[in-house]
Amino acid sequence: MGNGRFLTWQVGGVRITRVAELGGEPFPSTFMFPAATPERVQRHGWLKPHFAHEDGRLFGSIHSFVIESGKRRIIVDTCVGNDKARSIKAWNLLQGPFLADLAQAGFPAETIDTVLCTHLHVDHVGWNTRLVNGKWVPTFPNARYLFGRKEWEHWSSEQALHRDGDVMGDSVRPIIDAGLAELVDMIRR
Repeated sequence: MGNGRFLTWQVGGVRITRVAELGGEPFPSTFMFPAATPERVQRHGWLKPHFAHEDGRLFGSIHSFVIESGKRRIIVDTCVGNDKARSIKAWNLLQGPFLADLAQAGFPAETIDTVLCTHLHVDHVGWNTRLVNGKWVPTFPNARYLFGRKEWEHWSSEQALHRDGDVMGDSVRPIIDAGLAELVDMIRR
């Protein structure tokens, strides 16, 4: 079930809803995949029309997944976010309707109880916070935010701090400072 910005799947007793922040526009494939030249992409006809444009550019999507299981509401990855200085032009000082879209899909920010960031890249942590009166505050005030410990240690190191604006300073550190973060260790099997 979906309307373009929302898609929903039912898997047993779990409902998963995708809420898109950005997407649908083709982008140069080499932006993310240096070897994916337009010529190479065009050779793979199965990519068209859903994943690639006729001219060899790929379609991308920046989105969150909300997982409902029992009474739990878990949002997985929080996209780019508004008002944030970013080096990618399309993401810089974004002003989009993501929070309104999330609420329209049935998930007002205050109803989320867990935020899971699969990793701490710029397009996965942006809506962790929002700008209120010049200060970055948690977007999901009733949630525990789960960050990988090794990921946090890497991205909060001095050499990584300002790689794409101040991602840690505007989207992760305020969560830790608010006492809402839980750093989790990875388990290898």
